[in-house]
Amino acid sequence: MVQSLGYHIQHFIEIGFYTDAFAQLAKGEGAPNDGLGADPAWMDWWTIFYWGWWISWAPFVGTFMARISRGRTIRNVLLYTLSVPFCYSILWFGTFGGAAIRMHRRATFLSDMGLQLHQDADFYLHTSSDFRPAGAGKCYSVPESLNHPDYAAVGKYVTDMKVSPVCAFSWKDDAGYWFDLMGQYHGMGPFLVVVSLFTTVLYFVTSSDSGSLVVDLIANNGQESHVVQRVFWALTEGAVAIALLRAGGQESLKALQSISICAGLPFTVIIMLMCSALWRALKIDQQHMPARDQRVDWALPLYGGIFDFLEFVLTSGKSGLPQSSTVRDFFLGLLAPPLLLWKALRGLAALQAQQPKGTSENSQPSTVLQDGFMVAACSLTYSAWIILHILTGAKVGGASGLWGIAWTAFVGFAVLVASVRHCVRGHFKIEGSGLEDLVAALFFWPQTLAQMVQQVENSQEPSMKSVKAGEEQLKVSVEQVRELEI
Repeated sequence: MVQSLGYHIQHFIEIGFYTDAFAQLAKGEGAPNDGLGADPAWMDWWTIFYWGWWISWAPFVGTFMARISRGRTIRNVLLYTLSVPFCYSILWFGTFGGAAIRMHRRATFLSDMGLQLHQDADFYLHTSSDFRPAGAGKCYSVPESLNHPDYAAVGKYVTDMKVSPVCAFSWKDDAGYWFDLMGQYHGMGPFLVVVSLFTTVLYFVTSSDSGSLVVDLIANNGQESHVVQRVFWALTEGAVAIALLRAGGQESLKALQSISICAGLPFTVIIMLMCSALWRALKIDQQHMPARDQRVDWALPLYGGIFDFLEFVLTSGKSGLPQSSTVRDFFLGLLAPPLLLWKALRGLAALQAQQPKGTSENSQPSTVLQDGFMVAACSLTYSAWIILHILTGAKVGGASGLWGIAWTAFVGFAVLVASVRHCVRGHFKIEGSGLEDLVAALFFWPQTLAQMVQQVENSQEPSMKSVKAGEEQLKVSVEQVRELEI
């Protein structure tokens, strides 16, 4: 267990950034040629699978933890939900994982000894292993001694006869690994198998009950409901599972799992936005940031504009349609982002030029040449992102690796947009951070560009109105002077 924990700590950063990049390449394009490389499917059915699986479970687990943690501080919730499961996982995998590795190695050792001493790899085969399914790993009875010169001396071959039989694992019988491990403990195997089945059923029952609680809370808008409604959701979930098993068996469940994993990708973006929202809420709660009605905010929020169409539909027309200018700017940001970036930069420069010199808000406005270089770089990176993807899809020149350069260009484009958003946000003293600017530019660049243009234009309109009002007032004053002269 100590060694397992050490391995985990040692490789924590390495595994966190491990993408198995070379194994994903085809032969001749950089894949290992010695046959020792990892299976390229490993990242798909293990790393990516569990990544999406955990993300898709996040709403249920998060809601359940928040429900049972009412009255506790955020520090306590984070401390216990991160430390206790981690320590339990280390204890579990360190104990049973180590026991499983030891059992498999003992089984392969007995297979080798049978082949060397008796020319029969199955010489020590456990006699009552007929119950095992086809393709399962073989189980071996542990002998008291070995007639081998390397193990004839006292102390060379030491084994525990009470831990027998030992089984070798096989990928064709992965469902039986746990029962093989429990069955090796002589005299306790059947009892441990029964306990394992009972705890497994208990785990699924409590998980289903927790899921029913969360679904019930969501369906009832976060309020406690009658117990009958919760029972209804529990029975409905069970009925759906039974129907899937009856209709398609394991294949239907795999399809359901695939859908859950696919939902993990868009929800990752939502979680990132939720983290930013939670951070702001905590800062407001600690009075490190003014409340929303007491601070300057974006004239067009990221979730506004064209996304108001969704709210219009969900509220049956009660929320109203979005303004045509916000919809227009969104599609301009999608099809011609340099145009909106130019409008935002020149509008910001005009506002900065209007600031009185010597004030803290005053900053040197950018020149037309500087803004032109910024827009040209934006045009180059955004066009490269689109063109290189088209060339990759068409397999022009057989260069399938252009997609990597394409996404590098897109990241450069997002950095440019984020830098301009940072300048606009700094001029208007809008709360935020550079990380938020980058995330907004990466995932919502059309809305981000529309947001900057709307912010600049809405700030210019009052200035123009005040100028026109001043001109009108001047005309009135001139007319009054003329009347007095007459």
